[in-house]
Amino acid sequence: MNENFKLIKQAYEKIANAGKFDPEVMRKAVRPLAEAYGASVITIKVPLKFSECQLHYIYGDENVVINGNQVITCEGDPNAGGKTVITWVCGEGHTWSEEDIDDINYICKTACALSEKLRLGAMANSYFYMDTITGVSNINGLSRFAEQLIRRGKSTEYGFAFLNIVGFNYVNKKVGFKAGTKVMKMYASKLKEQLAKDEMVARPGGDNFVIAFKKENIEKIKKIVEGISLRIRVNSSTIKFSLSARTGIYMVTKPDKPFDKIMSYLSNSINYAKNYARENIVYYNKDVEHKVIEYREFCQKFRTGIDKQEFFVVYQPKVFTKNNTLYGAEALVRWNNDGRVIYPGEFVEIFEKEHLISDLDFYVLEHTCIDMRRWLDSGLKPVKVSVNFSNDHLGDEDLVKRITEIVDRYHIEHSLIEIEMTETVDVNEINQLLSYVDGLHKNGFTVAIDDFGIGYSSLLMLQTISVDVLKIDKAFIAEVTNDHLKRENVILRHIINMAEDLGVEIVAEGVETDDQRDNLTSMNCHRIQGYFYDKPLMSDDFCKRLAVKTYQ
Repeated sequence: MNENFKLIKQAYEKIANAGKFDPEVMRKAVRPLAEAYGASVITIKVPLKFSECQLHYIYGDENVVINGNQVITCEGDPNAGGKTVITWVCGEGHTWSEEDIDDINYICKTACALSEKLRLGAMANSYFYMDTITGVSNINGLSRFAEQLIRRGKSTEYGFAFLNIVGFNYVNKKVGFKAGTKVMKMYASKLKEQLAKDEMVARPGGDNFVIAFKKENIEKIKKIVEGISLRIRVNSSTIKFSLSARTGIYMVTKPDKPFDKIMSYLSNSINYAKNYARENIVYYNKDVEHKVIEYREFCQKFRTGIDKQEFFVVYQPKVFTKNNTLYGAEALVRWNNDGRVIYPGEFVEIFEKEHLISDLDFYVLEHTCIDMRRWLDSGLKPVKVSVNFSNDHLGDEDLVKRITEIVDRYHIEHSLIEIEMTETVDVNEINQLLSYVDGLHKNGFTVAIDDFGIGYSSLLMLQTISVDVLKIDKAFIAEVTNDHLKRENVILRHIINMAEDLGVEIVAEGVETDDQRDNLTSMNCHRIQGYFYDKPLMSDDFCKRLAVKTYQ
């Protein structure tokens, strides 16, 4: 041992300094030892995933004939991610002494421990750079790849695409979370298959992926964005999905552009693609960045607007046409921001995407109750007022409780408040909506379905949920004529008749002309909301209308 200790120490240091499990480094490091001890073959068998192993010849090769040679085998710790096995074979014409055997056993045990340390380190290192769900790189792996491109001066040859899968929530709802995860893996594999060896796909999280691609392959990226078709077997059924993606793309123009800046540009591009663009692909430029900044600032103003009471409620009358009398109203919201009145078309969709709309709904309900309390205290007899609640509330188990608490705070009869919900296509959401409607009914509120007739689930909802009012979408009303055979008229007439048979009240929204009013009344629809009778009124003006409910 003393004579060869220096060789053992040198071999150990070379292998340890490699910092990773590297068979080639091992070959060079052990050669002096193998020759000193007269070995003909040295092998190391390392465990892989799924109980598999890989054999490396680090001295000699498989052509060496072993007949009666001395063989020493050492096994490592089986708990270190699998068992490492090192084997030494004595060379022909050479015999190991007891001291040699002790030395070799010591070398093998030390080498096993070092190999396992390096291999486990490599495994931990790979997990640091790998997305464990899909098997592709994670954001750390992408960062490393990008930094290597920058160091090599190759980054300007590349573009980066941030993909957000459209509607992946539907996949999870359709097949369940476990099968949905499998679909995600399949999608990642398809992405990887379509990329060249010098390109990369990474999953930063959720239903998002980032691709680093050669600029000349941009058409391939466009095809990926259009859609990837997948099939999955669930409960003996084959389900097909075509997954398209909204995509932000940044083409690198400067060789020293850091990775965090690239990701910032991608973030702005994908935000623009999701919130503004009509097409699924958005290329980064300064205009995109400015628009996204404006969008964020607009959302930040929301909380300030709520705190400063910048939002105010107006009331659009609902009129019963048989006697032209006010019988109800819808509470609508406006935003007085820096002296400019902003209408819902400019902010509702944005607030829904940013999940801010729920707070606004409760704000409108409370201010409606405040106004209604004032009307009651002045001796007026109020009419029922409907308040919109977005489907963003679905999943809020305390929704009915919170609505009830606000209304009771101002001592308003529950029968004076109607909650308008929007129809939904999702079966799970329909079940949640059913629960809320039942809870609202038990507490004495009526429920209306807004924009009825424009969704795919209209009839399913009507079959499942016992609502009190259907509000016909103004898109239908705009097409109403005195042609009884016109398709839109036939559909609308059947909706009105069906609602009457079910005991459900029908309200026509967006009525603006004499012809529309006359045609609707001829179909036996006598509850109307729209500019034909009145525009949305400020609280004080609506108060005057409550005093004189009949329209002349």
